[in-house]
Amino acid sequence: MKFAAIFLGCLSLFTVQIAASLPTQVEGPSALNTKLTEVGLEQKKGLVVVFLSAVCPCSNSHLNELKTLSREFPQFNFVGVHSNVDEGKDLTERYFANVNLPFPIVQDSGARIANEFKALKTPHAFVILQDGAVAYEGGVSSSRNFDSADQKFLREALSDLAADKKVRTPEGRTLGCVISRGAKNVW
Repeated sequence: MKFAAIFLGCLSLFTVQIAASLPTQVEGPSALNTKLTEVGLEQKKGLVVVFLSAVCPCSNSHLNELKTLSREFPQFNFVGVHSNVDEGKDLTERYFANVNLPFPIVQDSGARIANEFKALKTPHAFVILQDGAVAYEGGVSSSRNFDSADQKFLREALSDLAADKKVRTPEGRTLGCVISRGAKNVW
């Protein structure tokens, strides 16, 4: 009986690890020019994947912080993912060209990547380690509007990981606009 309890305990730990594992690479056409874009770990400490929108004010309010984080934490690769099926190609290309993010934006036609990550809203951030383990998942901050945030979840997670510490808050509430996965795909 004791062996069965230990075996089931180990099995449940293994199951949790599989469920908490995500791809260590994101690939798809660029939202700016449709060229194939692949972003992975490439000898980095981790991969930061952020789901963004071309029309969501919540997503837009976090862009300056994302630009700053990508400069302050060069030991992480950053990639944005645009999954909203109701935001047209021209609008999306113009938007991301104008905001000039210092990292690639992958167009996620059909929300395949969003579904794989179980991303809910924009912005929704994930920090993935070399083994595919998710070190952080949730909002970039504790507010829909970054300027009024009292907690900067993504910044804290990256700071902890950069210092080789355990992430203090591995999950933060995701606030923002729901990722549109409807039947209308304008891409």
